[in-house]
Amino acid sequence: MKKILVLSSRIPYPLVGGDRNRIYHMSKILATKYEVDLLAINENRTKREELSTLDQVFSNLILFNFSLMVLKGNAFKKLFSRKPIQVAGYHFKTIQRWINKHFKEYDLIYANHIRTAEYARRLPCKKVLDFHDAISMNYKDALKRARGFWKAFYFIEDKRLLPYELEVLQDFDKYFITSQADKDYLLANASMSADIEVIPMGVNDKALKRDQNVKEENWLAFLGKMNYYPNEDAAIFFANEVFPLLRNKDKSLKFVVIGAHPTRRVQALRKIQGVEVTGFVDDPYKYLEKAKVVVAPMRFGAGVQNKILEAMALRRPVVTTSKGARGIVGEDGKHFVVIDDPQEMANKILELLNDNEKRKVIGENARALIEERYTWDAVGRKLLKETKELI
Repeated sequence: MKKILVLSSRIPYPLVGGDRNRIYHMSKILATKYEVDLLAINENRTKREELSTLDQVFSNLILFNFSLMVLKGNAFKKLFSRKPIQVAGYHFKTIQRWINKHFKEYDLIYANHIRTAEYARRLPCKKVLDFHDAISMNYKDALKRARGFWKAFYFIEDKRLLPYELEVLQDFDKYFITSQADKDYLLANASMSADIEVIPMGVNDKALKRDQNVKEENWLAFLGKMNYYPNEDAAIFFANEVFPLLRNKDKSLKFVVIGAHPTRRVQALRKIQGVEVTGFVDDPYKYLEKAKVVVAPMRFGAGVQNKILEAMALRRPVVTTSKGARGIVGEDGKHFVVIDDPQEMANKILELLNDNEKRKVIGENARALIEERYTWDAVGRKLLKETKELI
């Protein structure tokens, strides 16, 4: 059996956030045909016995323990290099030495995210880089709205990310990315062609197998990892600028913010009448499937928004923005609703809240699209085809 080494800047477990979900499920698919090892940075110093779930996917776990403080220190030391902070910050000589010593044992090196590109780009072997998203596109949008620390961080990264993404387009045999919009963005800025394949996100099977007969509650829901700045911004924007317009019409309406690691700014939203912030919950789907409308008011971001796909899989009508819908192959008004203006968003949500049949039709259309394009089975067929051709 041929062997693949998957490189990750973090352990892909628990499955919180789109990046961990992608690394875990893509590796799980590859493990049906290949022997797959994982090399990852263990920033939380998770104990080996707590990672037994990963043993069902990976033949071997090669973990390097670096605390968050060490990662930050490493990034600061390389602040004045040309490379993006997140690339330089995750690059350690000890890891590079291990890879240089062992890469010949593998038939393919699979680098996840540009954070791991540096480890593999110069290796004389078959290798693929999964960009996940065109991060430079995300950061360029984010810079317009960021504040404080994030403003400074995005300012520095904005100048470095796109040149680095284009630079590594010369170094790998193949590239994966989650959406056509992200692919088009990179190629529009590149001076050469590159073998970039769109392999989208898939939806967790648990969302596809949920009970359909769940009673709706009079609430709106937002799902996301809440220390991720685009999610924090989206929740705060909606709670402050859209939700009050809705509460003026319906005092019983609730806005439920679901997701792990809510920041202080997100937790402060509880002060707004009708807003609930759950923090981490074992089963976020039980909130989503009860919501009359799921909102994803993203003002910046790249790739495919997994939170939208999961809500669509649960047959929930989703109201999002043009940035939120950008990576999804779907039709406004049929599979989801796309609105950027706060007042228009409130009007459209009110329309949906008052029209049970319309909510049901959009939800069923959304589910059909997920079953056609965004299951891990559908993703897996393309991933295995591309990998087989490469190896």
